[in-house]
Amino acid sequence: MYFKPHRVVLCLKQFLLMTSAKVYSLCEAVADITYIAAEKKYRTEDSRAMISQFIEWAEDFERIHKNVEWGINSPLDYIESIYHFTFFKINQWK
Repeated sequence: MYFKPHRVVLCLKQFLLMTSAKVYSLCEAVADITYIAAEKKYRTEDSRAMISQFIEWAEDFERIHKNVEWGINSPLDYIESIYHFTFFKINQWK
């Protein structure tokens, strides 16, 4: 996998169009995915590509759970959900 500058530009454009709550939620997902991946010792050859990959995964996670209000309209737990999601994504890339 290689660095994709167009993905970063697209992400920045999306960032500028998002509300602060959505920005926080996306940043939280990126941080959690990064933490979980590090905990599982997940690595790629190119660190920039890995970060781009985590941003893509966070966008996927947010899109899948866009109607979920954690602890309000869902029996799912956020931490448990993002752990399972990240494990799934990591296993796809092994």
